[in-house]
Amino acid sequence: MKKILGVLLTLFTVSALAWQPTKPVTVIFPNGPGAGNEISFRIVADIVEKKTGAVFKPEHRAGADGNIAINHFVTVPRDGHTIAVPACQSNWVTSEIWYPKMIKYNPMDLEPIANIARSPLAFWAHPSSKINTPEEFVAAIRKGQKLTVAIGGGGHKLAVEYLVDKVSVAGSDNLQTAMYKGPAQALMDVMGGHVEFGVTPVAVGYPQVQAGLLKFIGIADTQPLPGLEHIPLMSKAAPGLSIHGCWNMVLPPGTPPEIQAWYRDQFVPAIRSAEAAVKFRENMMYITPEEHSPAGVRASMARLQQTWQPIARRIDPNK
Repeated sequence: MKKILGVLLTLFTVSALAWQPTKPVTVIFPNGPGAGNEISFRIVADIVEKKTGAVFKPEHRAGADGNIAINHFVTVPRDGHTIAVPACQSNWVTSEIWYPKMIKYNPMDLEPIANIARSPLAFWAHPSSKINTPEEFVAAIRKGQKLTVAIGGGGHKLAVEYLVDKVSVAGSDNLQTAMYKGPAQALMDVMGGHVEFGVTPVAVGYPQVQAGLLKFIGIADTQPLPGLEHIPLMSKAAPGLSIHGCWNMVLPPGTPPEIQAWYRDQFVPAIRSAEAAVKFRENMMYITPEEHSPAGVRASMARLQQTWQPIARRIDPNK
């Protein structure tokens, strides 16, 4: 009996000492409201809040394609009460190439919890645009038409530049990108008729298509997106064009292991839950279980860097 009581006391003590949030957790989003990182995080945070009673409060720090936010994030206390949800391409791929003089962090030093979800990028147009397909978009570039594409992140610019590189004809310099504080803000100008085209994750623009405020030109992938099999693929006009928005939950470098463990134990099951799966499908997102560990996230980001950084180095971020 004494042994049993001792074991129970030990288990109770360990449980009592296990870390958990003691105040609202600030969630830093490196862009304006309404982006894919906020949409995907909210899906799983709602589940965690109901289960644990934890509270997550958004803080948007837009600017310099997410780098202002992460520069700040690496200076916050390592007490578990501040997390961030940066975009994969912006903060792991293009930051050190396009913003070498301003970044104050190494993305591989961040403490990843898990990748929440992915959504392929899409090319959009205002409903009044005469361009309706990837082939028509490329034809306009080849004719030297002046085109402006609203974008909300580094990955969006990579998609445009990859397409231009594949087209590789005189006149492609007439295609310009306009960077906004986030994908939702970029699409606001497309829907308002101020810019004819946009590139964002499908997850951000699809509700506006349903409302008749945007139209698809094509999805930047090599495989149809389930539920949107009728939408053309940009890879038909630019072979190999496949790029996704994806969003990682991270803690500041050097966060204690017990804090990291709490986040993994609460969020990975939420990401993989049936409840989240329904919401992800509704928002044209999908999960990647191989990225539900720190090692998995880092390996995935290393592959992204290997694939896209050579392209990023050929791009003038100011164009």
